[in-house]
Amino acid sequence: MNGGIGKIEMLKKTNILALVGGGENPRFSPQKIIIFDDHQGKIISILRLNKNVLNVRLTTDKIFGIIEDKIYIFDINTLETQSTLPTYENPTGIIGISNEEKNKLIIAYPINYQGCVNIRNCITKKSGKESKIIKSHESRLSCISINKDGSLLATSSDKGTLIRIFSIHNGEIITAFRRGTKNVSMNCITFSPNNIFIGCSSDVGTIHIFSIASITKKLSESNIIDNNENIKEEEPKNQKSLLGKIGGFFKINNEYMEQERSFAKFRIHDEYSLLGFGNDNTITVITMKGKFYKAAYDPKNGGDCHKIEEKNFLVDI
Repeated sequence: MNGGIGKIEMLKKTNILALVGGGENPRFSPQKIIIFDDHQGKIISILRLNKNVLNVRLTTDKIFGIIEDKIYIFDINTLETQSTLPTYENPTGIIGISNEEKNKLIIAYPINYQGCVNIRNCITKKSGKESKIIKSHESRLSCISINKDGSLLATSSDKGTLIRIFSIHNGEIITAFRRGTKNVSMNCITFSPNNIFIGCSSDVGTIHIFSIASITKKLSESNIIDNNENIKEEEPKNQKSLLGKIGGFFKINNEYMEQERSFAKFRIHDEYSLLGFGNDNTITVITMKGKFYKAAYDPKNGGDCHKIEEKNFLVDI
C-alpha cells in the first residue's frame, strides 16, 4: 500500500481491531500497535515497541506483537507485557498460533538457526508450559501455521517449493506436499476449520489446496486429535507427482519424489495474497492491492476452483 495501514488483525467476531502503520506514508507509527474499538469508533489503547512491528495477532486473552528478533506477549485486558520471547532473525514476522482448547495456547516461531521452529505452550500456569524444537527445513522459514486444535504444524522455507506437515504431539514429520518446482515467495499457509484441507498462496498467483483427510483420520484413530465426523466414506485424494514413478532410481531423493501435488487450485494475478477457508467448501483470498476473491472447490474431486465473487476494494468501495 502507498500509505496508511500495514497490518490489521481482528479479535475473532468482535469489535476490537489491532492496527499497525505501514506503507510510504504510515497513518500510525510502525513501532506502535493501535487497539481500535469499531463500536466506539475510536482508539482505546496504544502499545509501543522498540522496533517496527512486523506482525500482530490477537487471541481471546493475549496480544502478540512480532518484531524482527522478538515476540512481545501482552495481556489483552490489562495491556501489560506478560513476557517476551527471543526469535531467530524474522524479517516478515511469521508466527503460528492455535488456542482452540482452553488449557493450551500453542505458538510456533523461528528459533536459534535457519529452518528450526520452536513450539511453545503459552498458558500462564507453570505446570502447563511446554516447549520443543522441530527442525523443519535447511533454509530460512517463510511460513508457519498451526491447525485449530494445536495438533498439526505446517511449514515452508524461503524456496517455497514444499510444505511439510509435522505432528506437534511427537515432533515427527507426517508428510510433505509439493507446491511446484520453481522457487517462489510463499505468502501464507492455512488449515481449514474441519482439518480436512490445507491451502497456500504465493507471489506467482496460484492458490493450492491439499487434502489432509488421511492424516486427520490416522491421528483421530490414534486419539491424538478428536474424531472428525466430517470425514465420511471417501477421503479426498491429492494428485501424485509424476516424479514418484521414478523415485526408486534416486533413493537419496525418495522423499522428494514421493511428495503429493495439490488437490485443487485457484488462480489470481501475481501478487501478495492471504487465504482463508469458509465452512461451505469455499475459500476467500485478499490481495495486497485491494482485491477480494471468493471461490468454491469440489470437496470430492478437486480440480480448478470456481470463482463466485471478485471485488476491488480500492474501486468498489
